Amino acid sequence: MMSVPVISGSRQRLSAVVGRAVSPWRPQGHIGRVRALVGYRSGLVGPRTVPSPVQTYSTAAVGSTSHHNDDSEAKPFSALPGPPSVPVLGNFLHMWWEGLLEKEKLNKNHIMFTDFFRQYGPIFRLKIVNVDMVSIKDPVAVQELFRKEGKYPARIDIKPWRRYREISGKATGVFLSNGKDWQKNRSIMARPMLRPKHVSTYVSNLDTVSADMIKRLRVLQARADGIEVPNISDELFKWALESICTVLFNERMGYLQDNISQDAQDFIQGIHTIFLTTNTVIFPDADVHRFLRTKPWRQSVEAWDTVFRVGEKVMVRKLQEALEREERGEGEDDQPNFLAFVNSTGRLTKDEIYSNTIELMGAAIDTTSNTLLWTLYELSRRPELQDRLYQEVTQVIGQDKVMTWDHLKDLHLLKAIIKETLRMYPVVHNVSRLLQEDTVLMGYWLPAKVVVWQRSSCNSFLQRCPSSLC
Repeated sequence: MMSVPVISGSRQRLSAVVGRAVSPWRPQGHIGRVRALVGYRSGLVGPRTVPSPVQTYSTAAVGSTSHHNDDSEAKPFSALPGPPSVPVLGNFLHMWWEGLLEKEKLNKNHIMFTDFFRQYGPIFRLKIVNVDMVSIKDPVAVQELFRKEGKYPARIDIKPWRRYREISGKATGVFLSNGKDWQKNRSIMARPMLRPKHVSTYVSNLDTVSADMIKRLRVLQARADGIEVPNISDELFKWALESICTVLFNERMGYLQDNISQDAQDFIQGIHTIFLTTNTVIFPDADVHRFLRTKPWRQSVEAWDTVFRVGEKVMVRKLQEALEREERGEGEDDQPNFLAFVNSTGRLTKDEIYSNTIELMGAAIDTTSNTLLWTLYELSRRPELQDRLYQEVTQVIGQDKVMTWDHLKDLHLLKAIIKETLRMYPVVHNVSRLLQEDTVLMGYWLPAKVVVWQRSSCNSFLQRCPSSLC
């Protein structure tokens, strides 16, 4: 699952904290942008003095898994611990009862699973109706699981999203596909999106977007009380959307302006609605919501309709422009054009291009804005780390200069800060794999077709998340 549905209730409170933490916005130029982003000298609390949980946990995890894969001593699948189960329904009634006792466990399922790990240990079994699931949080076991996944990893997708694709006749992209379809989609998307040669061409455009973002935050701060930036999470959401559209379409969409188009407003609201309704329509099952036509299901479908309508309109126009340039014999002026490149491969239909691109947009918005929000929050608590980051950026980039690909390669502390933020607050809280064959994991025989969930939120996020934000 993505992060917004999981912690949506805390995002507004976190936004308010960060909105105060990133002030004041005094420095000017490129260095000013960096200082503004990290909330220079705005520490909310003192620096952390205890050892990082990742150090202590990693040591314990390695020791705990040293004999996990001794097949001769492996316990049967039936020996796995887990919550009380009943015939036919499995653990459904128990989880439903847990949700009635503590309603936040239904909307924030990481809380429920953290309790399960406390009760049953680092591996436990769940069965919902006829689906067997195993949850793990041991880093070494997760590494082993991924090594065994084979050429075509299989996973459990987000069922409400897949159901929408089916009833609307839309294609599935890399996010919702499996097997050979997944490999085809990913191999095409990866080349312009992940290869350093292509990524390096996006840096200057993204730097321009970020510079405009800082200007906007200063304006919003001045309009308010001169100290706090109101609704900063919404502004980071728009910044992430403007950034990914710059990469995908090589065009500024205007999401950082005061008066944005109706289509832009509809698209942003559509993405928000999809994230907010996903957790609701997943439980107990998307088909139940679809059959009953519940309000969250209707809202989700309407939001997807809007996102595809607006997204396809932009893509049709950009592909037509690329075709006209090609007919005139004009090039791209050395500017990256993700959409034109993917279309030029001839390996995807127009519907597949639309679905893949929209999935990338949705994924990029949530992951990037949420990660930056948590990064700013953690930096605001550690003024001494802000000083070190400021010194690094000053030495590597200099004053009032545009960031380049070469600069990024030398920003080692910045990379470390982002990696640690991602460890503490994972973008993806749960990663699934559908076992293709019988497997021994953490000392238990797991039969083929069992779903194994890696619950990253239960051994990273919650170790650092204050109860007021969870």
